Parts: sequence; C-alpha cells; structure tokens
Amino acid sequence: MNRMLPTLAVWICLTVSSSVTSQDNAGVQVDDSVVRFASEVDVPALESGPLAEIFVRQNDSIEADSPIARLHSHSLQIERRSAKARYDSAERDAANQIDIQRAEKALEYAVAELETKTSMQNEFRGAVARAEIRKLRLGVELQKLEVRQAELDQGKALTNQALFGAELSLLDNQLENMEAQSPISGVVLDVAKSVGEWVNKGETIATVGRMDRLHIHAFVNSRQLAPALCKGLPVSVTWKDDVDGREVSLRGTVLSVDPQSFSGGRFRLHAEIANVQRGDNHGQWLLRPGTDVQMTVYPSVSVSRRQSASGTR
Repeated sequence: MNRMLPTLAVWICLTVSSSVTSQDNAGVQVDDSVVRFASEVDVPALESGPLAEIFVRQNDSIEADSPIARLHSHSLQIERRSAKARYDSAERDAANQIDIQRAEKALEYAVAELETKTSMQNEFRGAVARAEIRKLRLGVELQKLEVRQAELDQGKALTNQALFGAELSLLDNQLENMEAQSPISGVVLDVAKSVGEWVNKGETIATVGRMDRLHIHAFVNSRQLAPALCKGLPVSVTWKDDVDGREVSLRGTVLSVDPQSFSGGRFRLHAEIANVQRGDNHGQWLLRPGTDVQMTVYPSVSVSRRQSASGTR
C-alpha cells in the first residue's frame, strides 16, 4: 500500500498539470466584441482652391503617399515663373564680381600713382606740388570707399538671392500642396468633394481606413480575466467566412485595457489583429470591420495560476 502512494501522487500531479494546461490553451472566450479600423484618416486639402482632379473612388485600395486629388494651380505656376526669373537675376548679380574687381584695380592705380608722386617729391624737393599729393591721397581714400561700396552691393545681391530663393521655395511647396496624398495604405472609405468644387485649406477631401491592422474592442468579465494582467496577452478571432462559409481565424495581441469598469464586473479591452489579404488576386482583405467575430484571450500559465490562487482565498 505504501509503495502505491508515490505513484498515486505522481498521477494526481500530472492530472492537475494537464487540466491547467488544457484550460490555458482553451483561453477565455469573448462574444461581446466589435471589429473596427485600426485608424481612419481624414485627408485634408493643404491649400485652398477648386478641385481639378480626383484620382480615387469610394472603396478603392490605396497605397501610402498615393495621390487622392489635385487642385487647380495655373495661376500659381505663373507666379512661380515670375519668381524664378527674379531669382535667376539675383543669382547673376550675386555671382558678378566685376564691380569689386574694378574698384580694387582703381585703388591699386591710385596707390601706385600716389607712391610715384611721393617718391618724386622726396627725391626732388618741389618737383610735385603739395596740393597734388594731398589730392592723390584723397583719391586713394575715395577708392577704398568704392571698394567697400562694391562689397556692400555684393552682400545686398547675395541677400536678394536668398530672399528670392526663399520665395521660390515657398511657391514650390504650395505647388506640392496642391496635390493631396494618402498618409497610410488602406481603403478609401469616403470621398467628400467633387471635381470643380471649392475646398478650403484643412477641409477633408477623402477618408482612408487602414486594413492591414484591425482593432477589436471587447467587454470581458473580470471573474474570467483580471484587467491588470491583460495587456500583451495573445488573442485570436474566429468567424465564418462569407465567401465559402469556412471557419477562419486570425491572431493578435491585447493593446490596452480601459481604466473604467462597467456593470456586472465587466471591463473593456482593445486588441490589434494582423489582417491578411485573400489569395484570389482581387486585393480583398480576409477580415472586415463590422464582422461578427468571437475573440479568445489566452492567459499565460503564470496569469492563470495567480488568478486561481486569488480565487481560493
């Protein structure tokens, strides 16, 4: 009889362990869940003006940075050509060194002439009148001022080049903003404007929903799962495919849990599911927002044990 006790103890431990593992693998099933887009982006007009083209229609698939619409830009292009001409002229003026070079040569000539006359005066007293020497010295000072003025004019030309360059960059930016682009890949949910319609800066032209990632918002009973232990847990969603009726499943992760509790000890958690496209070359996604799904949360072994321990107190 005593020999059977260790064997019986081992059998009981294996049975309990198997039961816990089976419960963990089964997970906690959640029926009250809703599938939503991970993100919905209202694509705005970045400038004001009439719409010249709209490149998408409702329910079109779209890639990130793809164009959605373009505003009329004819007058802006004319303004840019004028700004480009002003910039080119300022650039030529900034690169022109002739005025500085001419002033520097004139200064060299004035200095050389003064040195020659001064040498003659020193060698032959009275050969050159003092008034002429004074005039030559003033001429040197005047040429120094001419060099300084030429340098200031050169600096002004460089400033004008920078100002016209900034004006040109601003117009280029405005021209780029005449085209509205989708910031994300997804599906066009709505097109709010029409060709020829005036749109103000900031007004929504179209709305795009992300499809490669979907969010599941679900209510869970705290008696089944502790809210503080949910974040990061793996989940799966299961539903019947509306094409062939087969059961389909996708996996994801719990992102967060709301701090607020609801009646009946319920709380709301949010999970993210990695969506996949069908293999029929039509670009359709397997799971769509609004689909009735059953979500299962898979608590880890440590979480289950802590919950079991807290329940036995």
